[in-house]
Amino acid sequence: MSALPSPPLPPPSLPSPSRLHSITLRSAATVFSGLLILSTAFAQNAAPASAPVTGINDGPYAFYQSPNQPDKGGLDVNWVCNDQLQKQSFASSANISLPAPCGYPQTLTIRPAETAFPVTIKFKADKLAAISDIHGQFDLMLKLLQGNGIINQDWQWTYGKGHLVITGDVLDRGPKVTEALWLLYALEAQASAAGGGVHLLLGNHEAISMAGDVRYLNKKYVAVAQHLNTSYQQMFDNSSVLGRWLRSKPVIIQVNDMLFMHGGLHPDHQNLNMSLQQINEKYRSTLGLSKAQVKTDDVLNWLYGSIGPLWYRGYFNAPKLPVDDLDKVLKQLKLERIVVGHTTMDGVYSHYQGKVISIDSGIKGGVKGEMLFWHKGQLSKAGVDGQKVAVPDAPEKRKDAGD
Repeated sequence: MSALPSPPLPPPSLPSPSRLHSITLRSAATVFSGLLILSTAFAQNAAPASAPVTGINDGPYAFYQSPNQPDKGGLDVNWVCNDQLQKQSFASSANISLPAPCGYPQTLTIRPAETAFPVTIKFKADKLAAISDIHGQFDLMLKLLQGNGIINQDWQWTYGKGHLVITGDVLDRGPKVTEALWLLYALEAQASAAGGGVHLLLGNHEAISMAGDVRYLNKKYVAVAQHLNTSYQQMFDNSSVLGRWLRSKPVIIQVNDMLFMHGGLHPDHQNLNMSLQQINEKYRSTLGLSKAQVKTDDVLNWLYGSIGPLWYRGYFNAPKLPVDDLDKVLKQLKLERIVVGHTTMDGVYSHYQGKVISIDSGIKGGVKGEMLFWHKGQLSKAGVDGQKVAVPDAPEKRKDAGD
């Protein structure tokens, strides 16, 4: 069932001095490690200068006329159609139908703006599908969803009361981020109406994009921002429909006895003295902060650092988390397993005897990918052909990529 919006949690209390001390000792190393990851990735991924992108068709980009009170004003909507900016204004900001002159090719119904963060993070599902790290590869995402009965050829929800979880990183790299976001936006309402659910979680690339880090941005969106006479960060700030919608999303959720997030949960999260709901709220309230602002807060240092839920790779990369430490986390939270993306592999794999499932299957390459499925206690995976097979153990030697 879908969670009803509730008032935000009160601000979480800071950890006790003894716990904060252990966090502080690690904070500097964590932050510097995160910065090293970012700087190394930048050197590896920075694209050479090239000719400007032309022939762009993208949109819609919808902005509230009264961002502080979105329900009190209208909506200004922009498209870039064959490199030409098109604009249309609406007197209302909700329950309106947006045309599709270019970009996302279907009519969109804009819902009332999110005004409260849903604090419920636990859901029950009879069946579940999960996908991760789409990174703007909309065409491959579409094939996976259609090939596995999540949507039909008209992009309509056909998964009934099932739940679909996306463990972050829809943004960056690929050329069709806008299309991917709007499809998930539309499916969220369709799934809810059918008694199911779509759960989009935030990944590290959502976080860095909201903070203005555009190093991984597809060059198409550099041109789109120029056409809109704004920055990419502002295209997804709290004044836009998609930006406000993204800011309503959690980092961690639980479905049945499985915990989902982008990177992973390090055992040191216990030192924060924060519930998972409070961790979600802390992220929500700090999205868009600069690195300098993050560094002023020990809790944020941990959350946004290399062992925080958005960046952690310790289930897969050395030094790997000892199984006893993982068991303690699962026991404390009364969980069967943790499902994560972020660390790219060539498929969906089982780790730690099924206690961790990795679902970043390399979709960002735009060639192939897989989805995870759970039904009646059984795990399986499938590619675009929809042929489900058991989730295999991860090979000892694998080729993976990060960021």
